[in-house]
Amino acid sequence: MRKQYKLLVASIITMMAITGCSHKISINPSLEKIRETTVENKLDINVGYYISKHNKKLKVTTPGGGGDKVEYMPYKDTESALNTILSKVFNRVYSLKSFNDKEYIESKSIKYIFTPKIKTNSSSDSAFTWPPTKFTVALTCEAVNLNGSKVWEETTYEEGNAEFDEFKENFSLSAQRATEKAFQSMLNKLKKSDSFK
Repeated sequence: MRKQYKLLVASIITMMAITGCSHKISINPSLEKIRETTVENKLDINVGYYISKHNKKLKVTTPGGGGDKVEYMPYKDTESALNTILSKVFNRVYSLKSFNDKEYIESKSIKYIFTPKIKTNSSSDSAFTWPPTKFTVALTCEAVNLNGSKVWEETTYEEGNAEFDEFKENFSLSAQRATEKAFQSMLNKLKKSDSFK
C-alpha cells in the first residue's frame, strides 16, 4: 500500500513537471493580403506611430492546450503590420521614440500620431497538444493631432482558429490568423475614414 502511494505521488510530481510549461510563439501576421488591399486616393500626409519601450518588450502569457501556456510579444510581433496598414493609407510613416520629440516630428512633417493597444487571449480544445486552437485579438488604434487632440479611434475584435492537422507545422497559426484579420479589419476602417482629409 505504501509502495503504491509513493508511486502515485511520484506520478503526480512527474505530471506537474511536464505540464504547465510556457511555449514561445510569434503572433506576427502574414502581410501578403494586407499589401494587396486596394486603397484609393492615398493621402499625401506623413504620420508617425508610437509604441513605448515597455510595450515593445512586453511578454504576454495566455492558455494553450494540455494545461500548458503560450508566451509572445504582441507589440513587437505586430509592429510591421501596423507600419504596413499605415503605409497603405498615408504618404510616409515614421516610428517615434517619443511623443515629445518635436524636432524630429517637425523635420518629417508628421501631422498625426497613432498609438496601438492590443489585448489577446487564447485557448485549446485539446488535452494533449499545447498550441492554441483558438486565439482572440482586440486591436485599438488611436490617432491624435500635434496638439494632442484625438481625431480618430477604432477597435476591432477578431478570432483565429486552427486544428491539429493545420498547426502541426506552425504552432502559431491560430494567433497569426487572428492578427491578420485584426490588422486587415483596421486597414478597412482606416481607409474609409474622413478624419484625416
